[in-house]
Amino acid sequence: MTRCGFILICILMIAAGAVTAGTFTLVDGSKIVGTPNSMNDDGVVFTESDGSYSARTPFSKFTSAAIKELMAEAKSAHDRALLQPLVDNLPEETTKMQSIVVKPVETPYRPTQGLGIFAIFESSVGWAILLILYGANIIAAYEIALYRRQPVKMVCGLAAIPFFGVLSPIAFIAMPPKAPPAEELAPPPPAGSEATAAEALSSAPAAAPPATSHSHAPSRAPIHMPGVAASAAPEAPDAPPASALPAPIVFARGEFSFNRRFFETKFPGFFRAIRTEAEKDLVLVFKTNRGDFVGRRITNITPNELYLQVFNNDVTADEMIPFIEVMEVQIRHKDAA
Repeated sequence: MTRCGFILICILMIAAGAVTAGTFTLVDGSKIVGTPNSMNDDGVVFTESDGSYSARTPFSKFTSAAIKELMAEAKSAHDRALLQPLVDNLPEETTKMQSIVVKPVETPYRPTQGLGIFAIFESSVGWAILLILYGANIIAAYEIALYRRQPVKMVCGLAAIPFFGVLSPIAFIAMPPKAPPAEELAPPPPAGSEATAAEALSSAPAAAPPATSHSHAPSRAPIHMPGVAASAAPEAPDAPPASALPAPIVFARGEFSFNRRFFETKFPGFFRAIRTEAEKDLVLVFKTNRGDFVGRRITNITPNELYLQVFNNDVTADEMIPFIEVMEVQIRHKDAA
C-alpha cells in the first residue's frame, strides 16, 4: 500500500510539472519546453517534462518574448534581479505602419478633335476671355491717347477693329508725344483778376517816374480820391502815387493748385538771381496759416515746399513754406501797402 502511494505521488508531481512547463523561443527558431530551475549569469537550466534537466542556455539565445516570459515566471528575488537589466534593454517594439493605398488618378478627358486657336470660339469661356481682352485693349488705347496727346476717338476707334486693333495701342505708344498746346501750359486766368493785373503790370514802367528824377511833373493831372484834398502832395518824392501802382495779381487756393509745376510756370522770373527791368520792383506775398511772408526770390523748390528769400531787419533769410500751408499768393509792387 505504501509503495502504491509513493508511485501515485511521483505520477502527480510529473503531471504537475508538465502542466506548469512553459515554451521559450530561441533566436534560431527552436523552442525549449520546461520550467526554469536554475538561473545565473551564464544562463538558465530547465526542468523538462520527463523530469530531466536541460543544458544551461545563455540569455543571448532567447528572444525578447522569451526574456519577458522568464521574468514573469521568476520565483525568487535573485532571478528577478538577474533578469531586470535584460528586460530594460530590450528594443522597443515598433508599431507597424499602415499601408497606404494609392488609388488610381482619373485624368480628365482630353479632346482629340477641334484643336487649335479657333477652338476658343467653341466655348462660352473662350468668348468671355475674348470680350475681356477686347475691352482691356480699348481701355489701354484710351490711356495711351491721353499719355501721348493723340486724338482719343481715332486711337480708340482703331483699337476697336477686331483682331488688328491690338496693334493700334502698340503703334501709338511707340510714337513721340505731341507738344501740348499753349493754353494747356498757361491756362486762362479767371475774369477780373490776372488779366487786369497783367495789363497793369505791363504798363507799370511807363506810369512810374524815373528813379533818378527828383522833379515834380507839373503837367500831371491831380489825383482825386474820396476824402482827400486834390492838392495833397505825395508822402515821399521818390515813391510813385498809390493810384499809379499796378493792381496785384492774386492766386487763391481753390482756383489754382499750389504745387511745384505751378510755381515754376507762373513765377519763372522769381527764380533768377538777377531780375529783369520789368520785375525788379515786384515782390511775392505768401498768405499762409502761420502768417504773411514777403520775398523777392524763390531760392529753392522741392516737390512739397519752397524756400522764399525774405528780409528781416535788413538781413535776408530763407523761409521754408510748405505748399499745403499756402492759402494765397500775390504778385505786387514793393511800394504797395
